Amino acid sequence: MDPTRDISVLYRKMNMLTNVRLAYLGISGAKAIFLFCIRDHKAMSQVEICKELDMDKSTVAKMLMRMEKDGLIQKTVNPEDVRSVRVSLTDKAMELVGQAQKVMNQWVADATSDLTREEQEAFFVLLEQVANKAVRMAE
Repeated sequence: MDPTRDISVLYRKMNMLTNVRLAYLGISGAKAIFLFCIRDHKAMSQVEICKELDMDKSTVAKMLMRMEKDGLIQKTVNPEDVRSVRVSLTDKAMELVGQAQKVMNQWVADATSDLTREEQEAFFVLLEQVANKAVRMAE
């Protein structure tokens, strides 16, 4: 048993397979995660996205530039602070996000299909706890 290897394999294989499964929508797994985040919050600043996804500013800025170029997001002046912008999904993105969610949910279902319902629930709880701890350790 090698947990660090297993975590690495899980992450890489999830990315590989979800990218293949999402290709028909013209998005990647990484873009899907951004779409879900923005959808769940309606409109967000870049700083809020960084915090929510626990990513650095340059990574988020690059992804948002690509998504804006692809017509997936729009930026508007933040009425509460005219020096910043709010990011929201375009109609094009709204059409894709539900389908992308189904693809991602199906990957999780497929990857955990050999577990009992109880094992799946325990796995998800423990996964969230470990991910939250990793975030706190990195602060």
